[in-house]
Amino acid sequence: MKIGDAQTDADVRAQLAAARKPVAAPAAAAAAAIAAQQAAAEASRQERAAPPVEIPKIESVTRQIDSYLRSMNKSLQFRVDQATGEMVVTIRDDETGEVIRQVPGEDALRIAQRIEDSLSAMLDEKA
Repeated sequence: MKIGDAQTDADVRAQLAAARKPVAAPAAAAAAAIAAQQAAAEASRQERAAPPVEIPKIESVTRQIDSYLRSMNKSLQFRVDQATGEMVVTIRDDETGEVIRQVPGEDALRIAQRIEDSLSAMLDEKA
């Protein structure tokens, strides 16, 4: 969501207000609210998607970053987390092997996996 994006902010507030209202069938309402939030999050993600960058430009920037980090005995690694499907970027000290920084962090990856597992379980119960 961008700063000043009133449409998205209003949609999120409406969904949160709807989720807080008491209903006769709380499990069904919770599943519906979760489905609505997932749809809104996916739509927001698609809106934020930047136009694709040309591959030669990516390769050039990657080589520059790699060269700079190697000069400081650091390495940059990209991987996809198998559990969540999220891109993970790690900076390591080449001398010690120590992880200096990882985005997203291990805690965030575990939380994302737990949320996905919970949502899957709730949707399986509904079916």
